[in-house]
Amino acid sequence: MTQQLTLNVGMREGYRFSSFFVTPENAELLGILKNGFEREFPQIFLWGDTEAGKSHLLQAYCERYYQRGLMAAYLPLGSCAQYGTRVLAGVEGKHLVAVDELDAVIGQRDWEVALMNLINMCRTNHQPLIMASRLNPREMVCVLPDFSSRLLWSADYRVHPVQGGQCLQAMAWRAHQRGFELSEHVMKYIERHYPQNMTTLMALLDQLDSASLTRGRKITREFIREVMQKNANTSLLK
Repeated sequence: MTQQLTLNVGMREGYRFSSFFVTPENAELLGILKNGFEREFPQIFLWGDTEAGKSHLLQAYCERYYQRGLMAAYLPLGSCAQYGTRVLAGVEGKHLVAVDELDAVIGQRDWEVALMNLINMCRTNHQPLIMASRLNPREMVCVLPDFSSRLLWSADYRVHPVQGGQCLQAMAWRAHQRGFELSEHVMKYIERHYPQNMTTLMALLDQLDSASLTRGRKITREFIREVMQKNANTSLLK
């Protein structure tokens, strides 16, 4: 992906709806997003745990606009807030506005004023607006009551994290998407030796995928042990 957004904030490669592992808990939300939330709501608010996939969904929505030849602004406030509220300038001409990591600036009056103005502008200009935060908008402690109420002007949905056995299913599914399979023996080995969370398993998948391509070898239990031992030895030498 070559598109650069406001402040040259680039979106991560591969963040599309097709690469999002859909659990039953998130099925309704995915249906709304894939059909185009703007058909039903002028804005939508996603909230949930850090690793739930909110950023993935916001960037996937932006990607879909790009595929249609339209413009989108993706603003992850966790990294953009250091530049001040001026990062919100220039989004008026975009066909979609996506504001991520909203909780990074909640409680700061200047940001709440700027974001309230952004919401007002999007509503006036009929620009679809999608926002995301770790916090439920109903539980946010905002300085400005008017800003708090605008966060609830339309629909909000919790993005549920992939948990427990779903993490292994997601890992196998993601491997299949990349063009290779993880055997039942391999999955049982991973289940016994690695924590069942998406951060750990996706990092492991990246390492195995890269090593398998480099060495031209199939991923087996023995191969996993070799790769992880080599990585551990490399870390000790640093």
